[in-house]
Amino acid sequence: MGKVQAGLLCLPKGKLRWRDVARPEDEKLLARLTGVLGQGGLSAPKRADRLFADPEPQTTYRLKVVVEAVKLRLCVAGLGIGEMQPKGEGQMKVRWETYDRAARSKVATISFDVPIVLEQRDPRGATGVLGDAMAETAVRYAATRKGAD
Repeated sequence: MGKVQAGLLCLPKGKLRWRDVARPEDEKLLARLTGVLGQGGLSAPKRADRLFADPEPQTTYRLKVVVEAVKLRLCVAGLGIGEMQPKGEGQMKVRWETYDRAARSKVATISFDVPIVLEQRDPRGATGVLGDAMAETAVRYAATRKGAD
């Protein structure tokens, strides 16, 4: 996924793996993405269910969101005294698939590459780092769907 650097000059310290990064809880991420889609003019159910579940459909379309790639570089500079401020940069690629619920078929696929913004947050402990990037893809997805129906 990327590299971790530490020390006064951010010297190489090791690899940053997917399992090392804090990810938002599913329910919280779903609530956040639902809210962002709503702000973008799309209605979305408050709960997730299977793509083609048998109960009465809540919506005409179903969404599948796939994180395709994450690249992240992290630097935690400091001498070990005082507060250490994480710095770095990253990129996330997320694919949004739209399915017609009645036809049970995929009607659209779109991918977004978005920056991962650390804002002095360490992604190893701050779930908001990846959550913010996912929310940005929801904003972009909603913009593409306006007037598509």
